[in-house]
Amino acid sequence: MKKRKTKPKIKVILFDLGNVLVNYDIQRAARRFAKACKIPVSRIWLHFILSQTEKAYTCGKISSYEYYRQTSRIAKVKIRYAKFRRYWNDIFWENLGMEELLKRLKKRYPLYLISNTNALHFSHIKRKYRLLRHFKKTFPSHEVGHRKPHREIYEHVLAVIKKKPQETVFIDDTPAFVRGAKKAGMHAIRFRNKEKLIRDLRKLGVEA
Repeated sequence: MKKRKTKPKIKVILFDLGNVLVNYDIQRAARRFAKACKIPVSRIWLHFILSQTEKAYTCGKISSYEYYRQTSRIAKVKIRYAKFRRYWNDIFWENLGMEELLKRLKKRYPLYLISNTNALHFSHIKRKYRLLRHFKKTFPSHEVGHRKPHREIYEHVLAVIKKKPQETVFIDDTPAFVRGAKKAGMHAIRFRNKEKLIRDLRKLGVEA
């Protein structure tokens, strides 16, 4: 007779931010930069989005202004910082329905946030949306000093919240980041939409 598999005892729920709680389109910023500076989008993409400078920025190793200064110089972009900041931040919109889910979940579980982000984006989201008020603590990469899917960011969070990895579940839309959480011993769910997330959480015994 097969032994019935018991559901894990989840004590904490951790969320990603981008394309889970708020959607974003970074290509929108790239197109606006390219149009304003009369250069190809590919140059913006290469130097602003996929560069080592961007990685350093999202790990908090350089300031927002230094990121703007370095990338503008390398890409040969002439744009004022105020306009750069406006274009850089104007890429988000709320994933409707997710705040209601957060409200329900936080009645039973502590909620935390792990996000690969940067100081400008994170400050903008905190100002514009009310979603972050539902979290006991947030762990943006630019404050932690590590990015997903590196094991260090997950282990840092577990150490701070004082929970065993098997007591947690992490929700992210990016497969590599879900795998990173699983390698750290956490339960992890790939986010596709709110309805599927609720079903996946219930499979883990989470009341959603």
